[in-house]
Amino acid sequence: MIRHAAKSNPPATLAELKLLVADISSGKSPIRLGGRALRTLASMVADPHHTAVFPIAALAESHQVNASTLTRLSQRLGYDGFTGLQQVFRRHVSHRDGFYSERAGRLTTADHQDPAVEMIRRIGAEEQGNIASMIEELNPMAVEAAAEIIASSPRVRVYGARQSASIAGFMAYALGMLRNDAALLESQHQGVAHGLAQLDKGDLLVLIGSAPYTRATAAAARVAAGQGIRLIAFTDSLASPLAVSADYTFITPTAGSFFSNCMASSAVLVEVLLSAVARRLERQAVAALNHHEALIEALDIQF
Repeated sequence: MIRHAAKSNPPATLAELKLLVADISSGKSPIRLGGRALRTLASMVADPHHTAVFPIAALAESHQVNASTLTRLSQRLGYDGFTGLQQVFRRHVSHRDGFYSERAGRLTTADHQDPAVEMIRRIGAEEQGNIASMIEELNPMAVEAAAEIIASSPRVRVYGARQSASIAGFMAYALGMLRNDAALLESQHQGVAHGLAQLDKGDLLVLIGSAPYTRATAAAARVAAGQGIRLIAFTDSLASPLAVSADYTFITPTAGSFFSNCMASSAVLVEVLLSAVARRLERQAVAALNHHEALIEALDIQF
């Protein structure tokens, strides 16, 4: 359901459109969108290259809505039609000559292409596009600020459910190599409530999750914020329930042909942020890594 058309000029840039999505999600905007329409808009914003390239029929199919839904959505935002909305995305990516047309070409391989080769190239290209989109949208100042919080918070916990649990485990392990008191929130499968009970005001919780969101992850974001725990979110949209209360939100696109969410951009973001943390900790990080290596040698773990 979509209600109340925009009264003023519609967003002219992707940055303005992102702010509008956040305002609609939080209820600050006079524009009211139903849940499905808002999720569709947020997904389009999270993957601007895909939105810039494909015609309305293909986009509607990829978002599992009707083409008329995208037209009405565009009009509610204040555009004359879908073409006006799509121009925002096309202007955003046009400075990268040939990027989106090249990506579209990679995704539409020849009919006579070997199925295995076609699958490898298509999924590889999609993940490359997700990573490129994530990197392009990264704000260096936000990366440095988030790295400072990760490095300096008394305790850091990381949480992701289902598929995101693998990324959470990767981040908790790698961060634990750099500093003490960094771990998974749900350590030993003791539950989210038990994990949150171990945190105090000023501690940090990193939440990782994309649509379809789990109730546990969304609830953890809400409860942690209420306790004064700082939040960093890795998610697929500014309309995500993880983004509402987060101090810093990083968008990790998940679009692609894989039967579940594509996760490569999330893994790369972990590497980016923790590299910034290691640089910030400097000697402390080197000492921690040396200690880690000494323990591995003492335990005779590696061959």
